[in-house]
Amino acid sequence: MSLARTMVEPGVERIRLSRWVGRAAGYDVSAYLLDDVLVDSGFPQVRDEVLRVVQETKPRGALITHWHEDHAGNVAALADQGLPLLMHPECERLLRERPGIRPYRRVVWGRSPRLTSEIVPFDPAPLQLIDTPGHSADHRVVWDPQRGIVVSGDLFLGVKVRVAHEHESPRALVASLRSIAALEPRLLLDAHRGVVSDGAAQLRAKADWTEAQIAAIERLAAAGVGVDAIVRLLFEGESLVGRLSGGEYSRAGFVRAVLHETN
Repeated sequence: MSLARTMVEPGVERIRLSRWVGRAAGYDVSAYLLDDVLVDSGFPQVRDEVLRVVQETKPRGALITHWHEDHAGNVAALADQGLPLLMHPECERLLRERPGIRPYRRVVWGRSPRLTSEIVPFDPAPLQLIDTPGHSADHRVVWDPQRGIVVSGDLFLGVKVRVAHEHESPRALVASLRSIAALEPRLLLDAHRGVVSDGAAQLRAKADWTEAQIAAIERLAAAGVGVDAIVRLLFEGESLVGRLSGGEYSRAGFVRAVLHETN
């Protein structure tokens, strides 16, 4: 396991979490500390490392951006220890239900333990949780209006993100990107890409690019072009992660997500 803690600026710490199999696939994930509030909890296989950070830093609570196991994988452990938590109600429901996940996600991140403890709520002020659906229905970002910082979970990930789960909502994602860009964040803290200094411009660029892909997919589909052919024409074929995930997190998934909203 690997944990690296770095100060982004006074009062803002990045907690970068990974293990060898994720690094081999090009994936790690970051939680963040904004003063005395933890944002996200990492994945289950770094439970001990995350709990050690919590013991050392003693946050007054944790904010969870969404239910996916690389972000909410240690919520159950934090709740068991009595740490106050705040998340979207759908996020809590899914963590208590503990839906199954595909083998590739188990290998890279592990499966989140079922949340059984009662959640102790808290007021994270001056931080705010803002609904940003698209990547998932329960997705929220954390906004620090005093310092102009957004901890963006999986809202951003990059400008030209060609892969998605079929159940995602690309149009909702565009609206979420534009709403957070309108806040003109000074700093964007991404869960997988780290510190993004020109956050507002990057969010708008992703919204513009995603809108253009939606329009292109719709044009091709209206002309009778199938999903696999659209993937070849627009994205030069399926990605490695798309193949390894059995198509769940893929370029074809992105195309299907657009078409589900179109039909």
